[in-house]
Amino acid sequence: MPLVDERDLMTVFAERLAAGRTTPAAGPAEPAAGPAPYAGALWEVLEARRSLRSFDPRQVAADELSAALADALTTHRAQWPGRPPTDLTVLLAAYRVGTLPVGWYEVGPDGAFRLVEGAPKLPDAAESFDDAPAVLMIGGDLAGAVRRADHAGHADLLVRAAALAHCCWLTAIGAGFGGCLRGRSQGAATSVLHALRPGGRHLLSLTLGRPGPAPGRDEAAVTR
Repeated sequence: MPLVDERDLMTVFAERLAAGRTTPAAGPAEPAAGPAPYAGALWEVLEARRSLRSFDPRQVAADELSAALADALTTHRAQWPGRPPTDLTVLLAAYRVGTLPVGWYEVGPDGAFRLVEGAPKLPDAAESFDDAPAVLMIGGDLAGAVRRADHAGHADLLVRAAALAHCCWLTAIGAGFGGCLRGRSQGAATSVLHALRPGGRHLLSLTLGRPGPAPGRDEAAVTR
């Protein structure tokens, strides 16, 4: 049983953020200091953060997904300056993403999708990922991180991988998507990551899609 109700903490956090908002001065607007990955206020996105396991069976728009990922990747790079640009790799397992053929794609820094030729077959979406239309696979070279900075490098890479996945999740929520973080490693994803960058291995996943009807919901039971 938790010692502190996390809902109380979230309320206090939202109130403090709201209190810290300033009224803009008169005159021409100043350019934004950095990327704005959230469509709504931060506390609104945090409040909407739920693990989504039931997805709309229709396709998701490739351009909308790409734009959300570009925002997340830009934000992540700004939060972790000075790190090697290629020590984390993001893959997209595209099952129902616009006009993209089903397959593996490397996600570029600008959110663009590049098809990985000769990659193994995607894992079964229904069996492994709740039949999500899109799945992000985040990977990195843990052995290389240890060679660079011993145990601190190992921990740094894992923390940044988790931070990147969470940043993608929050940004996607702000864009109207939903999803669920998954820690189970996928052998097929590790094969693709290792082929792209020797030493790469799959670290964690994020399912993404539009929310669908909750499975097994009994309308009569809900209204009673």
